[in-house]
Amino acid sequence: MTNEPHMIPKRERFNPALNETFEASGPHLSHLKTYKGHLQSITALSYNPKKDIVATASDDTTWKLWSIPNGDLIMSGEGHQDWVGGCAFHPRGNLLATASGDGTVKIWDFVNACCAYTWSEHGQPVWKVAFHDTGDFLLSCSMDHTVKMWDLNMEKSRFTYRGHVDSVNSVSWQPYTQVFASGSGDKTVSMWDIRTSQCVQTFYGHQNAINSVRFNIRVSSPSCVTFSRREIELCPLHRTASRKCGTCAWSKKRCPSTVG
Repeated sequence: MTNEPHMIPKRERFNPALNETFEASGPHLSHLKTYKGHLQSITALSYNPKKDIVATASDDTTWKLWSIPNGDLIMSGEGHQDWVGGCAFHPRGNLLATASGDGTVKIWDFVNACCAYTWSEHGQPVWKVAFHDTGDFLLSCSMDHTVKMWDLNMEKSRFTYRGHVDSVNSVSWQPYTQVFASGSGDKTVSMWDIRTSQCVQTFYGHQNAINSVRFNIRVSSPSCVTFSRREIELCPLHRTASRKCGTCAWSKKRCPSTVG
């Protein structure tokens, strides 16, 4: 940790997923393996981008690493004092970030087998974490109504994003950009640009708290899918100040906004 902040990229980067092809899984999925090891509910999982490993987070205050597809337990991490609600691998696969009900964010270093950083600036439980594609920045969202951006070169948070009036339950980066989305208990989705540290767009439409936000990595016109209680909505990211979300219902037809 040098305390010299990383430079925020000024331009969007090429998205390699646009040139990739994926095989369809078919109409049915088959059960392959059940991994057992946690003592309480599993709250999150993350796939390692470099190796056949999956990480899980749990209410039992631990995180675990599992091999795929064998399901062998590779490592178990202890250090949080309350439930672990979120986990995310670094783009290089050598670090894991975790978010906890104890109000801390931790970075775990697999090479040195230790907890490399502990950040405790959030005033309340932390729900989720998300790494930027450069690996230089990490987002965390909390019950304290804020999102914080952490620079892996700095001991303190780089910036705190305020605007939601209820718990911020989820964060997600728009792939290969400097923009991220946050979903909140206030029933809104906000889009933020880390170059200006401003909220650039707000979506309205959910009738309940938003639990999760995710981006379609391959769509040429970016869209964000949000999840709430009994609701799924797709928000086309038009460059307008504020607009109501469109609703994408479950059906056999593909929503035109999701075709990439």
